[in-house]
Amino acid sequence: MKKQLKAISLLAGTAIGSGMISLPIVLANFGIIGSLLLMLFFCWVTYVSAMIRCDLNAKSKDDFNLKDVGLFLGSRVSAHIGDIFLKIMSFALLSAYIFGGASIIRLFMFEDCQFATVAIVFVIIIAAIFLFSSNLIIKINNHAFIVMFSVILGGIIFLSMCSKIESIPMQLGDIWHLKTWGTVLPVIFTSFGFQGSLHSLTKFVGNDREMVKKACLFGSIIPACVYCLWVACVLIIIFNSDQQSYSKMLTQPIEVSELIQILSRVTNIGGIQHISWIVSFLAITTSIVGVGLALNDIIEKDLAKIVRIKEHTRHTISTAIMLLPATMIAIFVPNAFISILSFAGIILAVIAIILPVYLHRRSRGPDTPPDARASIIFMVGIVIIVFGILDMFS
Repeated sequence: MKKQLKAISLLAGTAIGSGMISLPIVLANFGIIGSLLLMLFFCWVTYVSAMIRCDLNAKSKDDFNLKDVGLFLGSRVSAHIGDIFLKIMSFALLSAYIFGGASIIRLFMFEDCQFATVAIVFVIIIAAIFLFSSNLIIKINNHAFIVMFSVILGGIIFLSMCSKIESIPMQLGDIWHLKTWGTVLPVIFTSFGFQGSLHSLTKFVGNDREMVKKACLFGSIIPACVYCLWVACVLIIIFNSDQQSYSKMLTQPIEVSELIQILSRVTNIGGIQHISWIVSFLAITTSIVGVGLALNDIIEKDLAKIVRIKEHTRHTISTAIMLLPATMIAIFVPNAFISILSFAGIILAVIAIILPVYLHRRSRGPDTPPDARASIIFMVGIVIIVFGILDMFS
């Protein structure tokens, strides 16, 4: 039972992260009803794509990452595409998480310090955590997730009780603009995405298929419930308390620190700053653990094929390789939180939907009828990629 809970917290903690900050920003145009429907739909997409990936892992009978699965099924091109895209996405997500985490720490604790200094200190602490064994990291992540989940529920209740609510925002912005969909689709999908951590999960549970399936189910449902409650709460409170800030959210993306400052201001209670800080920081930290653990496993596996060194040394080197590029991006590409998440969403659509559905179809054979659910999410993946790319070049 404890192992199952740790498995669930690994996936749910990986998913609940950037979305706590990004979703209220990008979903403001859709109002409450539209936002809830979009989040529930992507919860379903995430679960179905995870089940397809689990089927692939079950057929390969190992804790294979996407590259290993592709090679096992005889598709070298898709294997290498999946490997490259997974690494690019993981570095992009880590850079966004490092930027978000360092921004929050600087806002509430070291406002007079340079952002680069805060980011470097934050990364050193993260690196120290990753020097532990994978099982210990997952155990730490489990405790952090429980604390985060408790604080989120408490924060939602506290925000609701301390704010005057007179009306609910329905659709208010221009949802038919290309840029709106080009941003919101990849960002929502990224906010639910834990597929990159599935090989680490499979390794942790000893390839127990039932345990993996339950972890994927609750790893999709828990983030959906948290996001729906949090986004509804945030949008309703800002809409009722600060129309000017809400109008700004409809026309332009605001920054990480700005959203937290707006929440602190509209509640008129100093304590909400600490709740906002804890919720945002823990959410980003658990996501760093989930994404970082998966990327670290891949890099360490690659290093083992190239050089023969002690396991501890190899683990230390892989941790440095994992964090250095992400830190450089976070420092030298400032204020790109939403843009990086949108880019990561496009990459995630390829490695979590397009390639797994293709490999799933390949593994079933040409005479097997197509899987309707796989066909639907394949089209969703195409839409995410097309809209995201059009938005990048618009």
